[in-house]
Amino acid sequence: MKLERWRRRAARAWLLLRPGTHAEAWQWARVEQGRVQASGSGAPPAIPGARVALVLPGERCSHFQVAAPPGLKRHEWPLLLEDRLLQSAEDLACGCLAREPGSLQLVCVEQALLDAWLAQCAEWQVDVQRCWAQFQLLPVPTPGAAWCWRQGAGLNLFVGRSVEARQHWLAWPVELQATTPGGVWSELETQTVEGQWPEPLAALDGLPSLFERCRVQRQARPLSPGLWRLPAGCLALALLWTGLWASQQWRQQGVYQAQVEAVVGPVTSLREATQRIKQQRQGADERQLRSRQLQHLQAELDGWLRANASWQLSAAQFDGQRWTLRLQGHEAVDESAWQAMASAIGVAVQVSQASDELNLTFDLGGAS
Repeated sequence: MKLERWRRRAARAWLLLRPGTHAEAWQWARVEQGRVQASGSGAPPAIPGARVALVLPGERCSHFQVAAPPGLKRHEWPLLLEDRLLQSAEDLACGCLAREPGSLQLVCVEQALLDAWLAQCAEWQVDVQRCWAQFQLLPVPTPGAAWCWRQGAGLNLFVGRSVEARQHWLAWPVELQATTPGGVWSELETQTVEGQWPEPLAALDGLPSLFERCRVQRQARPLSPGLWRLPAGCLALALLWTGLWASQQWRQQGVYQAQVEAVVGPVTSLREATQRIKQQRQGADERQLRSRQLQHLQAELDGWLRANASWQLSAAQFDGQRWTLRLQGHEAVDESAWQAMASAIGVAVQVSQASDELNLTFDLGGAS
């Protein structure tokens, strides 16, 4: 048998379609072997055999990373975002970017816009197989790094990963480009790409699609006599698989509920479980913050005692929120030094001095 028969098939091309915003024309690109080979605006050309992906404009997408219990269904994802959205969850289409233990990365876009874009694709008779956010076209940055995509007009798109490997997205208006984005972006090493399409591109074949595949409606052809047995057999197999899947899901429901109750206690609804997980996570974040504040204050106190050898620590107590200290000494103490220690980490302090005793109370709850 000749080796030529086992040659690897060439990868199919991608046709990327990005809707215009503010009455701008659509942009398209033909991608082969990971590079843009051709691009343009307006109606896309016919590319036989190419796979089609709808690219959602970055400024129309909202990115969230939220805590989520296991076993959550697609129609339940918007419940996780009720306290973060400025509009009704029913008006948004919600897709999953990534699943992580105990959390989901979700991307939201207005349902009306998505429907209009898909309708335009149907009018052009293109079969949309994938749906991606524009940010997904950039390669995933390494922890502590970021990409800046300058498109010439409109917006600059930023994709970054913090040192904790948490992903961040930002659509930054060109009008503000003289001002560098603050927050986490000032801590990341940024690499810039320019143009209507980024170079390099992410590995498109492995990108997760945000929404279910949407096919262009075509008129069904009647089956020839005698060919009904094959679809009937497929339907029977599909019904059998559906029954098995439903049975498995019913058994797993008890397992999922036990896992959730082991973490948050007995709950009566999904909403209650989500709220409890959120409260537990907020409590853990507050405890971690107070621990860092306490470590900072301990280091500052140690330095102060070394600089003021006539004073000694005689008692210390921490109740989870307030750190109470009693010092013994004879010299006068300037209260401003303690106020400066507290202000540096955003907490409050009470200072009282009587003869040779100094009492300090740092309230760490004031920062949370």
